[in-house]
Amino acid sequence: MTTLVARNVWRFYDGKPAVQGLSLEVEEGSAYGFIGPNGAGKSTTLRILATVDRPDAGRVWVRGYDTQQKTEDVRRMLGFMPDPFGMPDGFSVEQFLEFFAISYRLAPVRRKNRVERAIELTRIGERRRDKVTELSKGWKQRVLLAKTLIHDPSVLLLDEPAAGLDPAARIEFREIIKTLRDLGKTVLVSSHILTELADFCDSVGIIERGRMLVSGRIEDILDRLNPSDMLVFEVLGDPERASGVLAAQGDVREVSVETYKANEKTRAGLVKVVAALEGRSQPARRAALLQALVEAGVGVTGLTTRQEGLEDLFLKVAGKGGGAAERFSVDTMRQLLGERPQARPEPKPEEAA
Repeated sequence: MTTLVARNVWRFYDGKPAVQGLSLEVEEGSAYGFIGPNGAGKSTTLRILATVDRPDAGRVWVRGYDTQQKTEDVRRMLGFMPDPFGMPDGFSVEQFLEFFAISYRLAPVRRKNRVERAIELTRIGERRRDKVTELSKGWKQRVLLAKTLIHDPSVLLLDEPAAGLDPAARIEFREIIKTLRDLGKTVLVSSHILTELADFCDSVGIIERGRMLVSGRIEDILDRLNPSDMLVFEVLGDPERASGVLAAQGDVREVSVETYKANEKTRAGLVKVVAALEGRSQPARRAALLQALVEAGVGVTGLTTRQEGLEDLFLKVAGKGGGAAERFSVDTMRQLLGERPQARPEPKPEEAA
């Protein structure tokens, strides 16, 4: 079942388009990663999906309800965590959550249960009596997620929930989102860093300058973009012979050799020979390549398959036809891949003059 649908959505600010003809579909119970550089239109899109903002053109449906015609019905199904979100002074974590439970008009008994459940899911019990404004960034984000869950929404819209968190807090936050997905929630989470989403998203939308470059299930998109599985053969010595045998196969487009870091496998003379295939690796094809190596006298001690994931998909989309790759600056590409932009060297005095 398709839970969230947007069709040809446009939004203008001061006559300039922030979102341009955007369409997407999110399946029930899936985790959808909404990816794009800062300023690409992610937050504007999420505000429209959450009924906080109205599109200038286009339509949005949540579980079959038109968001502009059935706004109140839709809002009962949605949990929206915007970025940023202000937190009031003087409230403890528990009081903050109770305030939102009252705002959602939950009955007193149900209100208490929902607050406790939200605290449990977001793992903030040890901070329940702390003042929200005195929490670290990571704990504040958990509290905001708990607030988003108070009314038990079936669809979660999370705008850059891991922004500004340290690595440990990001990992913990991802685990919480995985738990929510496993509970059957439909989760749309935006980020400007692919690695924040790679290990739990099954669908993705890549946006740039307000336009959707690609949207859908990761596997389906990769299938359309000429997928390439990697077969990793662990061989005992003589990687050159193994490379030659694999390179001679018709559907092997590239062969490379990887060495282990200094450990017992290195001392034993083991190396990895990686064959990049054209398309997906079928069991019969893996068996045939393995047989070819054995018949050539190569000692094969192991075989694993690497399938392309979210980062590979982004790089293919960004490079398709040269279009997106030319629009993305080098710093933007680094940002999306989770790398720090390189500092530009200061000009020499004679250059500045």
